[in-house]
Amino acid sequence: MKSQKYSKIPTQEDLQNFSGMHCARLYRGAVESRWKCPSSGRTAQQLVRWTEIKGPSFRARFGDEHGMGFSVSLTRHHCHGHGRFLETLICGDCNSADGAAKRKLKLPKDWSFSAEEIRQFVSVKPYSGATYIDYETAMSIYRLNS
Repeated sequence: MKSQKYSKIPTQEDLQNFSGMHCARLYRGAVESRWKCPSSGRTAQQLVRWTEIKGPSFRARFGDEHGMGFSVSLTRHHCHGHGRFLETLICGDCNSADGAAKRKLKLPKDWSFSAEEIRQFVSVKPYSGATYIDYETAMSIYRLNS
C-alpha cells in the first residue's frame, strides 16, 4: 500500500532498535539524558520519523525495499553572528525552520534565532517533519532583538 510506504509511526520496538544512523552518538546521548528539543519540546525518540533514506550505503543498511526507513536529525544550533546565544542542541526541523524564516523574511545571513525564540514561532508534530512557522511572530522577535 502506497500510504504505508510514505507514513509510518515507529513502534516501541522500532524505537528500541533504532541506532540513530548518522546522528548515532548524539541520539544515544539525548535518549539517555531524556533530552528534549528546547524549541519544539519533542523528545529524541519523538524526532524519529519514516522517510526516504539518502545515500547508497545508508539506504542499503537502513532502507526497506522502497528505500524508506527511520531517520533522525539533531544539530548543534549556533549564532551566525553577534554572539547572541551559546551553541545549543536542537532538532533538525527547528534548525530548518530558523533558516526558512530568515529566507522568507529576508533577514540578514548573520542573524540567527535562539532556541527559545524559535519555540515562540515554530510548531512541529512528533514523528513528523510537518512544521508550522508563524512568520509574523518571527518578524516581531527579529525587530525586538536587532
